[in-house]
Amino acid sequence: MDNDIYHHPFTVSSKDCTKHKTIKLPNLLDHMQEAAWANATSLGFSTIDLMEKGITWVMNRMRVEIHRLPSHKEHVKVETWPAGMDKYFTKRDFRVWGAQDELLVEATSNWLVMDIVTRKLIAIPEYIHEAKFVTDRNNVPPIADKVKYEQAKTTHTRAVQVSWFDIDLNDHVNNIKYYQWVLDSLGGEYLERHALKKIDITFKHEGKYGDAFVSKSYFDDSQKCWLHSLDHAQSGVAHAIAKSWFE
Repeated sequence: MDNDIYHHPFTVSSKDCTKHKTIKLPNLLDHMQEAAWANATSLGFSTIDLMEKGITWVMNRMRVEIHRLPSHKEHVKVETWPAGMDKYFTKRDFRVWGAQDELLVEATSNWLVMDIVTRKLIAIPEYIHEAKFVTDRNNVPPIADKVKYEQAKTTHTRAVQVSWFDIDLNDHVNNIKYYQWVLDSLGGEYLERHALKKIDITFKHEGKYGDAFVSKSYFDDSQKCWLHSLDHAQSGVAHAIAKSWFE
C-alpha cells in the first residue's frame, strides 16, 4: 500500500502558536485529527463513510507524549495508521516528525463505533474487520492502566459552557475541546511556566450543545502528575478523566 497515505505534512502557522512560538496542544491535535481523517478516507472508512451506514467513530481514550513541540514555520509530518482491532476497539497510532526525521510527538488512541440514532456503542461491524487495514509500523505501546480521580482531593476548578462552535460532525463536543478544558483548570500562570510532556485522557460520555461542566484537578504526589475530571455541572457525572505530566 502507498506509504503516502500514512503521512500528512503541514507547516506550523502563526495562528497555531503561543507567544513562545510553539504550537498549542489543541492545534497540534487538530492537525493529527486531520491526518487520521485523511488516512481513514484513503482506506474507505472515514467518519463520512460510516455515517452513510448509520454509524460513526468515537474516540474512547488517547495518550500523547511530547518530546518537543514544533515551532512557528516548522515543516512537520504526521504519521498515523490503524494499529490494532478487536471486537469493540480499534487502535490508531500517531507519530509527528520534524526535519531530519526527529521524533517530536507520539500518541496512541482507542476508538469505538456508535449507532448514530440510538447513540449506543456497538461491536465493530464485520465488514470493517474483513477490510484488514490494520498494519504494524513499529506500533506505539498500548495504554494499560486506568485513570482514577478522587473528588475529595480537588484543588483547582474552572467552569465550562459548551458553545455551538464546540460541536463537530458527530453532533457532540469534539474530543480536542476536552484536552483544553481539563488543562485550563490549572490556570494560565501554571501553564505559562510549565511545559506539558504527556497527557492520558479517557472520554466517558458525550458533551452536547448547552451543557455546562466543571473542570477539576489536583496534583498527585505518588504519581508525580496532575489528575483531572470534567464533570457535568448538573448531574456531577464525569464526562472525561485524565492525567497530565509537566516539567
